[in-house]
Amino acid sequence: MGADWSSIVQLWWQLEKASGFSTQTKTHATTGRPKCVGIWVKNARKGTPTIEGGVEGMERDWWAWWRRINPDWRLRGDELLRLDGDWGVLKCPGQNGFLNVIICLKWWRAAMEGPSEAWERAIADLKWALECMVG
Repeated sequence: MGADWSSIVQLWWQLEKASGFSTQTKTHATTGRPKCVGIWVKNARKGTPTIEGGVEGMERDWWAWWRRINPDWRLRGDELLRLDGDWGVLKCPGQNGFLNVIICLKWWRAAMEGPSEAWERAIADLKWALECMVG
């Protein structure tokens, strides 16, 4: 899936390692989360759930959820700003944290014939946010 995808996985691993591979229960907000995540969690994180609304639905749902779970200082309308600030609200290690964000991107990409502009933007923004948190 490309060099940026590999970087995201490595950065996620660094976030998990820095937390001592925490089993904490802090999670990102589930409100607005793509429904497939809840199905996947309910099924003990096995298999790939059906993506409601297909590729377009995942794009819409992932971006809406990503905006919701990001710190308020990043938001200006529908735009996510690249500023420096407190990442505490987004910094959620463990199986109910960033793993869910990343797996959605994997499912989204797998449902497409090739990467879309929206998916590439998502990868770039997630990578940047992880770099800020790990850095």
